[in-house]
Amino acid sequence: MRLLNNLRKEAGALWILALMLLAGALNAAGFLQFGQTLSHMTGNLTKMGLNIALGKPLWLMVSVLLSFLLGATLSGYAFPRHSAGQWRRSGLVLSACGAALLLGGTLSLPDWAAVPVTALVLGAQNGLAMRYRGILARTTHITGHLTDLGAALGRMVQARRFVGEDARAFLFHLSGLLAFLLGVALMGAYAARAGSQPDNSPVAVCGFYYLLFGLVTLAGTWLSGRR
Repeated sequence: MRLLNNLRKEAGALWILALMLLAGALNAAGFLQFGQTLSHMTGNLTKMGLNIALGKPLWLMVSVLLSFLLGATLSGYAFPRHSAGQWRRSGLVLSACGAALLLGGTLSLPDWAAVPVTALVLGAQNGLAMRYRGILARTTHITGHLTDLGAALGRMVQARRFVGEDARAFLFHLSGLLAFLLGVALMGAYAARAGSQPDNSPVAVCGFYYLLFGLVTLAGTWLSGRR
């Protein structure tokens, strides 16, 4: 009973960690299927700058950046205030993202179309900007979590005190990094098992789980009466 009560209290954190696991899997799927990491715009903007300097084509990087931006914009439109209808709207966004990925896989879209769709989904997910006890969690962006992990560790070392809010933040960000890594590993294991001719594309497989998670979130809001 005590374990169940603790799980209920930390339901928000577990939900965010599940999103980070999905993001790790989808980012790995994009790399395996398209040879691109689609959730981290720092690297993509760097590639774009190098392509400009070297006179190489820019269309792919431009499409990825703009699609990610569009996805974040749609989430911002759906969430003008983070506290209003958070769970229901999150379920709707995730369900729509999963449906888009599945549809793209079903239609066997060419890479030039499938890559922006995948980037748009990751941008929409990152735009949800969930919070856990005041901690902002961008669920596809690992650099921020690694930075906040180090900052929390530094504050604890300086204070010689390894409890309290900094310890909670440290454990949360560390759990997020491990969840993202687990998602990558699971997708890598799927790709290795499926071989060079998988029955379903890695991105479409992620789409199924995004859709399932979104529907479970919506069902949870209905059963619990939460918005």
